Amino acid sequence: MSTQDGFVRVANVAEVPPGKAVAVRVEDRSVALFNHEGSIYATDNQCPHMGYPLIRGRARNGVLQCDWHGWSYAMAGGGCFTGGCDDLDTFPVEVRGADIHVKVAGVASRRTGAHYLLLKEGLLSRDNWVLSKAVAIMLAQGVSEDETLRLLVTHLGKHIATEHDANGSWRLARVANGIRVARRLPPDDRLIPLMMAAKGASGRAGDRPDRQPLPPPISWEKLADWVRMFSRDRDGEGIEKCLVTARALGGCDDRILPLAFECVLAPHFIGFGFNILHLVRLAEVLDEFGWEVAEQLVCNLVAKILGRHRGTPDGVRREAIEAFAGVQSDVDNLTEPNGSAEFDEDAFGEALLSGELGTVFGAVTAALQSGVHVSRIADTMVMLAADRMARTPVSFNPGWWDLGAEMQTGSVIRGVHRYAGYASAAKAVYHAAWQFYGDRWLNIPNRPLSLAKLDERAGSGSADAEVERVAIVDAIESIRVNDVGPLVAKHLAAGHPGSELLNEIALALLKHDTGWDILDTLRVVYDETETCREHPASHQLVVGLARFTTGARRSNNSESATRTARRFARRQTAVDLY
Repeated sequence: MSTQDGFVRVANVAEVPPGKAVAVRVEDRSVALFNHEGSIYATDNQCPHMGYPLIRGRARNGVLQCDWHGWSYAMAGGGCFTGGCDDLDTFPVEVRGADIHVKVAGVASRRTGAHYLLLKEGLLSRDNWVLSKAVAIMLAQGVSEDETLRLLVTHLGKHIATEHDANGSWRLARVANGIRVARRLPPDDRLIPLMMAAKGASGRAGDRPDRQPLPPPISWEKLADWVRMFSRDRDGEGIEKCLVTARALGGCDDRILPLAFECVLAPHFIGFGFNILHLVRLAEVLDEFGWEVAEQLVCNLVAKILGRHRGTPDGVRREAIEAFAGVQSDVDNLTEPNGSAEFDEDAFGEALLSGELGTVFGAVTAALQSGVHVSRIADTMVMLAADRMARTPVSFNPGWWDLGAEMQTGSVIRGVHRYAGYASAAKAVYHAAWQFYGDRWLNIPNRPLSLAKLDERAGSGSADAEVERVAIVDAIESIRVNDVGPLVAKHLAAGHPGSELLNEIALALLKHDTGWDILDTLRVVYDETETCREHPASHQLVVGLARFTTGARRSNNSESATRTARRFARRQTAVDLY
C-alpha cells in the first residue's frame, strides 16, 4: 500500500471484478470494496447490526444487504434502512489508473455521533443486544462511564413515573446493584452488569405533565405531617405533591429521605422489608447522581413506595404489627452506643430462628436495650443467612430466594443507619427479623455460628489456586450443588484470596440468565465479605453464594450478547468473533 493526500492504495481494479467484493485492511480496519454497477464503493466491512462481514452480503440497485439478518444500507452514503441509528461507515474512493485508493484517516465514524441515539433505542426497546452494543461502543469511544449511567438514571425516572407502580422499585434495585457489581470487577468484565443495569432502566417512557408545587404558604413541618398521613392512607399522589413542593421550597433536600424511612419503617409496613431495601438503593443513586438527575425518580418512586397498597394483614402479621407498635416509643428514644455491649450471638441466632414471634421480637428488643449496636446485629443476621445458604438441603424448594432476602434485609440495616440515623436502623432490625420469622418453613437445622468456623485442615495439600477456581466454576456450570460447597471451602481453607474466587463466581453467574435474579444477593455478598471479614464464619458468604448460584442456574443468555458487543466495539467482524 502507498499513501497520497490521505488516500491509501488498497487494490488493483482487476482484483475487484464487477459484481464482486473483497476485504482489505486499512489502518487496522476491515474495509469492504465493491464493484457495483460500474462504480467502486468502500464501506466498513463490519455490519453495524451485529458485525457480520458485509463482503458476504448482496448488492443491488445501490443497496447493500447483510447476509446474516438482512439489514440494508445505502452503498453511497451508508444510511440504514432497517435499524433506527445503525448507519454504515463509508469512505471516499478514487480510481487512479488501474489502482483503487481509499481515504480512511480523518473520516468521522457515524458511530461517534450515534451512540446516544443507539442507547436511547435500546432503552426504549429493552433489547439486550442493542443495550450491550450501545454501552460497549460508548465506553470504547471514551464516553465516561458516569455520563452513560446518568443517561440510564434519567430514563429510569421517566420510565417508572409513567409505566410502573411501587413495584418499579425492583427495577431501581437492578440499576443500583448492576452499577455496584460492575465496579467490583476489572474494566474488561464490567459490560454484563452494566448491561443488566441498562436493562433495569429500560422500557417505555411516556409523556407526563410536570407536577406543580402547592401554592404558599407552606412549611416543611406541614408537608412532613401530610406525608405521614398520606402514607397511612396509601395515597401516593398526595405524597408526590408534597415532595415536589418540598423541593420547590428549598433547603429541604436532606430531610426528604429520612422522612421516607420514618414512614416505611412504621409498624404497618411489617412484611414489606423490600421497601426498606429499595429506599436504601434509591438513596445510593441520589448520593451518586444528585437531585438534578434523580429528582423525578426520587419524588415519584418514594411516593409510590410509601403509598403502596398493603392489603389487610392476616392474624400473624397483625400480631407482629401490634408487638412492634408496642416498643416504638422505646426504640425512638434509643441512642447510639459508644462501646460494645456483651452479645451472645449464638443465643440471639437461636431465638431469631425459633419460629416463635414473641421469642424473635423479644430477642431483638433485649439486644437493643442492652446496648448491642445495630451493626453487630446486622453482622449476625447476614452470617446466619449465609450459613443457612451454605447448608440448605437441595430439595424441591431449597428457599434460595428467601435466604437471599434474609441476607439483604440484614445487610440493609447498615444503609438505614447511614441515611436515616440510629433509631431508624433499630426499627429496621425488627423488619429484618420478620423476614427470618417468615422463613420458619425452611428445612434447615439450626446451628450456632460459633460452630461454623473454617476448617483449615480441609485446605491441606490444596492444588494450584487457578486450577481450583476452574474446578469450582465447572461445578457451577454443570449444576453440581453438592460438590461446589466443599470445593469452595477447601479453596478458602488453603488461604487463597476470597476476592479472586468471588470474581470468578460472579462472572459465572452473570453470564447466565439467572444473573438477573441473583444480582441483588451478589452485590450484598461483595459488600459483606469486606464488612464481615473478621467474623469466624465469613467464608460461608462465598460458599453460600456458590451453592445459590449453582442451584438457581438455568441457561446461558447474557454472556453472548455482551461478549459480541465488546468485540463489536473493537471493530471486529463476525469472522473474527467466530
